[in-house]
Amino acid sequence: MMSTAITLDTFLLAAVIAYALGAIPVAYTIGRINGINVFQVGSRQAGATNIWREVSRKQGVIVTGIDAIKGVSAVLMARYMGLEGTELLVPTAAAIAGHWNSPITKFRGGDGVVTLMGASLGIAPLTVLLGLTAGIVTAFLVHKKLNHPSLWGGIVGFIVFITLSFQPDSHIEPAIVYGLTGLGVAIMLHSIYFHKRHKEYFSDQERQRKNLDATITQDRLS
Repeated sequence: MMSTAITLDTFLLAAVIAYALGAIPVAYTIGRINGINVFQVGSRQAGATNIWREVSRKQGVIVTGIDAIKGVSAVLMARYMGLEGTELLVPTAAAIAGHWNSPITKFRGGDGVVTLMGASLGIAPLTVLLGLTAGIVTAFLVHKKLNHPSLWGGIVGFIVFITLSFQPDSHIEPAIVYGLTGLGVAIMLHSIYFHKRHKEYFSDQERQRKNLDATITQDRLS
């Protein structure tokens, strides 16, 4: 339910601020500082995973942290403006939209998993922290085997989050759980669409990975 003191203008302003925060091109900027254009290498997306693979793990961790801060900041700013509960889903969605389509990078971006995690952390800190921990562990375990480990980590994290949220002693509104889950599904569909639209990127990556594995195997045998 909308708070009595909250007007449509408040929602619009919170959404605009959240979109602007989400649109900050962190991965693109870090890539440029290190001499690469993230939209021309790897997955061609401006996300922590691409920086992790194409620049360094250290820079990937930095991008992850800042992208999470973007989401947290969007929610905290909305809270300061008076939004609470399910109302916080509005700036959360806006921050993700900004991460997807940054005007600074000609409306290109990344998946938005980390930004969603950050925003969720601002909404339900303890429960999301536990899910986030599970997601980080998952992403670390699969980052050498699967494309977009942050996406798979996000899926596992959400499963943990949903499980904990529906426990009898949970104080999280079901509508918030459904809303965050819906945004997670939207991110997954966004990623699937990108993969289908740019199959050649990932085909090239797979060929390069197989060639590298073959080279390593041959070196070991020789």
